[in-house]
Amino acid sequence: MIAIHQPNYLPWLGFFDKARIADKLVLLDNVAYTRGGVGNRNRIRTKKGLEWITVPVHYPYGAEIKDVQTVDSGWEETHWKTLFFNYHRAPYFNEVANILQPVYQKRWHKLAEVNETLIRLILKYLGLSTKIFRSSELEVEGKSSELLVSICKAAGDREYLSGVGATGYLDVNLFEREGISVRFQLFRPPEYAQRFGDFIPNLSAVDYLFNCGARSWS
Repeated sequence: MIAIHQPNYLPWLGFFDKARIADKLVLLDNVAYTRGGVGNRNRIRTKKGLEWITVPVHYPYGAEIKDVQTVDSGWEETHWKTLFFNYHRAPYFNEVANILQPVYQKRWHKLAEVNETLIRLILKYLGLSTKIFRSSELEVEGKSSELLVSICKAAGDREYLSGVGATGYLDVNLFEREGISVRFQLFRPPEYAQRFGDFIPNLSAVDYLFNCGARSWS
């Protein structure tokens, strides 16, 4: 089974649930970057409530995700300080910090590269052996559902795992005509003990990691 997802910044837990279910995960990096999404930002829990941590980027209009550059503003150090300040008293902070902190001690020039690095490290920490590919490394073509079908065929997979959010635009009939079955992910965010008050779902997965470690949520 294959899952396809853009390489977001510190993705939410549902992203890693997809990787847990699938055998292969394709990082969709050869489509146009979308401003205002979670490609370069995500939310964490702080004493004051929710806070976005955002990687500053610059890119020409229509640039593909793999070509988006980060701005040299010291954001790496700022992000780690923010994570440390809000999570250093969380139960698994030291364990997770040993894995993630080295990433923030480097200067990253491309958004997709830092995102993929963080994704791979988190997958490894969670004990997930899902094979990772980049769509830009495959010989694929098309847009929307046609591109997804092309990726499935290039990766040699006949079962596609989709998020339920795609039900409104995914052309399931196209997949079926190409001999590819579609399965929809049914993910319910687990409720767990968070710092700073009542539980808030759908944050960056780092909130779960700092609070729960590599414990399974299934």
